[in-house]
Amino acid sequence: MKKVIILAIGNEIVEGIIVDTNSKYIANKLLDYGYKTIMTKTLPDDLNLISSEFKDSLQKADLVVTTGGLGPTDDDLTREAISLALEKKLIYDPVIGEKIVKKAKNYYKTVPEIVKKQGYVIEGAKVIENPVGTAPGQVLNFENKTIIILPGPPAELYPIFESALKTLEKDEPLYTRRIKTIGIPEAVLVEKYKDIIYSDSNITVATMASYKTGVELRFTGVFSLKDKIDLIVNKLLKEISQYVYALDNKSIEEEVYEKLKNLGKMVSFAESCTGGLVSSRFVDVPGVSSVFKGSIVAYSNEIKEKILNVKKETLEKFGAVSEECVIEMARGVSNLFSTDYSVSISGIAGPTGGTKEKPVGTVWICVYDRNSNKYLTEKYSFKGNRETIRFRSSLYTFNLLRRMLK
Repeated sequence: MKKVIILAIGNEIVEGIIVDTNSKYIANKLLDYGYKTIMTKTLPDDLNLISSEFKDSLQKADLVVTTGGLGPTDDDLTREAISLALEKKLIYDPVIGEKIVKKAKNYYKTVPEIVKKQGYVIEGAKVIENPVGTAPGQVLNFENKTIIILPGPPAELYPIFESALKTLEKDEPLYTRRIKTIGIPEAVLVEKYKDIIYSDSNITVATMASYKTGVELRFTGVFSLKDKIDLIVNKLLKEISQYVYALDNKSIEEEVYEKLKNLGKMVSFAESCTGGLVSSRFVDVPGVSSVFKGSIVAYSNEIKEKILNVKKETLEKFGAVSEECVIEMARGVSNLFSTDYSVSISGIAGPTGGTKEKPVGTVWICVYDRNSNKYLTEKYSFKGNRETIRFRSSLYTFNLLRRMLK
């Protein structure tokens, strides 16, 4: 199994101005080639630091991939840093430089002289043309190690990386299975079922807890371990099936969509504390219009009354965050859109608005089956800040609907 280290370069990444999504994309793609990412690092635009970290990475990994720092400005230093680390010359290629200038004319009336900087190539490197932007990628073999140098913008990185993959020598591909759960804490899951989870030392196990997606278990090994990995997954599924909402690459939104599509049913949402987040997550699924009619964001009590027909007496007696209110919200939105299923949610996302009886994080969710006139309601007490509570609420909303459909 070949080892990979990914270096994401740029002050904007280190300072948290932009999120590094490239490393995840690259690591996932390389699994099919038998390359396992052992480390990702974010580095500022510092010549000596990049050079030092690059040299260290090259000693530890079979493949080093860099992203960013290939632009024309003074703070774009990746080419220079790698050249310094490898003690190889940077050579200006006039043919590549001319192509870059020609492309740059699409963006500038007068092309700045500095764009030609992107025409410098590390001695011995193969250049991969950039079909989107100006900075090309480079692939270099050095002492039985491979180096792939990529620009930072994802739209430019993706096609260049796809071309770079063709230059790699494939190792035995890796095989990965994922189990996605909700309703069981990570520590409890791992401790209670550790004899199954860690039953084979040749299989790498990773756990990930997220307020957006629940707790995930990931099993990875070389492809020859496929049957053993599947065996562990199947054993575990028998034990924890009540907590599992999806497997492998499927999301909870996709799981709900497929269930509704197979049943030939439609759904609508009535949201209060989530403010449209449930609907937003659902419409990320391609083809969702075949099962989703629409939603109402009833943030105020006035809209709950006027649009969803929640009784004024219900709000006065029980409050907006109550089982009684979400039941009437679910019925109201179902009648409004004539949907088979409807889901409603109302809660206190904070940081203010909580009381002793209903503290911040109190959330009520209801799923209504219009055809059978049945309700499924749950009360939750979520912890965390406003964002965490809203995302947890949306996750558990999908899970309650999934349970009703199941």
